[in-house]
Amino acid sequence: MIRLDALGDTLLTTPAVAMLCQHLPEAELLVLTHPVGSAVMRPLCQVEEVTPEHSWRELGQKLREFGAEAVLCCCEKRRAALATWASGARLRIGFEPSWNQPLKKLASQFFFTASMPGRGMHETERYAQLVEKLLDRTHLEVPPIRLEPLPEHYQAAARWKASIGIQLTPKWCRFGYTVQHLRQWVTALPEKPLGLAGPGEEEWARRHFPELRLYSSRDLLEYAAVLEGLRVFVTIDTGAAHVAAARGVPTVDVFPEENSDFCVPRWRPWRCPHEIVLQPPGAAHSIGVALGEAVGRLWNAAG
Repeated sequence: MIRLDALGDTLLTTPAVAMLCQHLPEAELLVLTHPVGSAVMRPLCQVEEVTPEHSWRELGQKLREFGAEAVLCCCEKRRAALATWASGARLRIGFEPSWNQPLKKLASQFFFTASMPGRGMHETERYAQLVEKLLDRTHLEVPPIRLEPLPEHYQAAARWKASIGIQLTPKWCRFGYTVQHLRQWVTALPEKPLGLAGPGEEEWARRHFPELRLYSSRDLLEYAAVLEGLRVFVTIDTGAAHVAAARGVPTVDVFPEENSDFCVPRWRPWRCPHEIVLQPPGAAHSIGVALGEAVGRLWNAAG
């Protein structure tokens, strides 16, 4: 399997990995993934970490050395498709672009021995569809996202107990919005939240939100355990939403209004209680109101 994307998309591939392990229990499974994905995939199967500097020829060589009989290309980048072809595997399965990308569509017929359109469904379902194509079966049960903290992760997370958490990232400040707008939205929440930030955004979060308790860690499983202790989690659309979904945490997920008809069905939180709030340009007050109301509904539903 080739999965050369960021944390969120890698998490959404774990149900497909679980399906392979369930239906092909004797098979050896290797996933080529960037380092950010290795923590997700390593508990499930063999992992080969690769970087953006690895060429498609080098990726194909790794698959040939592994002796892959089948390759599932879960990444829609050209490098991944070329690596799938270069693997020489007898079965090469990937996604088929639509005819609004005619060159990519024609190329996919060369790279892959079988392809799936995979449109109009959640990303998790799209990856599961590749597995169904490999198995020549349909309507298989798609399992939950797999991300399982250990007891030591829950022990470390205990000191960060909170009712509401918010992912603090500069990604909130798009479409003309600023940190000041984000500060207004934070005050619209029912109570002061726990701030969460990725390692690369910790300094930004501490500088702009010194009044909030801030959790930041490089340990993905500890981060998942901290989220699991929340009653409601608020985030702009990032991989954090999928970490929360993996642990069943009620989540308010904020998407840009532009292209929301396309993005929300594909990347909304998978199989967990959630509310979607859209972020249109020039509507700071209404976004704050919508966030407060969405958190309130999930809060009440959680009892």
